[in-house]
Amino acid sequence: KVLYERGCRRAYEKRFELAIPDFEESYKLVKGLMNTGDSGSASQPDASTIALDLYDEYPKLLEWAGMGKHLRYDLDGASDCYEKCSDLDPTNAEIMVKRAGVKMDGGNYDDAIQLFESALTLDPSTADALLHRSNLYMLQSNGDAAKTDLESCIKLRPDFLLPRLRLATVLMGNNDLDGAKTILAHCERMDPQSSEVHSYLGEMYFAEGNLTDAKESFDTAIKLEPGNPTPYVNAALAVMNTPGVTGGPPDVASAMELLESAIKVDPMFHAAYVHLGQLKLSMAVNLSMASEVIALYDKGIKECRSPEELKDICSMRVLTVAQVEAGNALGMETINMA
Repeated sequence: KVLYERGCRRAYEKRFELAIPDFEESYKLVKGLMNTGDSGSASQPDASTIALDLYDEYPKLLEWAGMGKHLRYDLDGASDCYEKCSDLDPTNAEIMVKRAGVKMDGGNYDDAIQLFESALTLDPSTADALLHRSNLYMLQSNGDAAKTDLESCIKLRPDFLLPRLRLATVLMGNNDLDGAKTILAHCERMDPQSSEVHSYLGEMYFAEGNLTDAKESFDTAIKLEPGNPTPYVNAALAVMNTPGVTGGPPDVASAMELLESAIKVDPMFHAAYVHLGQLKLSMAVNLSMASEVIALYDKGIKECRSPEELKDICSMRVLTVAQVEAGNALGMETINMA
């Protein structure tokens, strides 16, 4: 229980990188004691006593442990924690939403839809269910359904920033840049210090072809939330699409530095490996530099979060290996013919 209470204190202080391990270790200890059926001693309480002691907090402990497992992409472990939590608290709609999120990440969209519907049946005002179901609809290219859910979410929670940002994305996808701009301007007034607001603004500017403002917005997002890898990658893309001062090539070194920073803050961020590998390969002046791309992909393979990511990066690795081996066999100094 000491670990659980320390985890709560750290979570309150937003020190989640320390809180999550406390919750997971607390859950591991309680689970182990319950499984062994330890009868205890005069100085060591038995498993049943510990369970009773944690009774009120146990569902919350399961929820936190599930969140930690989900963040590490241990989907089976996260599902196990969340399902046990639902068994103890079957009317908790928010847990249903988290279970649905795990199903989404595992590609089980039908199961996720059913869980979202169960959550909304339990509590029609569950804004998170509408928000995350809209994400699923967007993955299914169902923009109209996503828009409907987001508009309903905003009606329920006018102060909720994220559905407004997602709605702007839907509008951008429909080429309604003016509508997206109006929404994002409102979001910026709501929270000018939000990293996500500036990231979305950058994406809108990028869609407009306004690369200068796009890069500036992504840079602001990075300053506001240095631990978020997405704006690093987006800033790198903005750099690579911006010609040099005299109309020459873009600032490749800056783009690579941004992509390397994205991997540093989140070693599991797949998009950073993809773009950095492609960029390094295009700039390789000899086979040794091309071989470094293979090592980068090897690192990325170890950090993949889904079968789709693994297939993607393995395909790129196979192609790179084939190019390097062909270059060696033909006595070439580089695989780039430009």
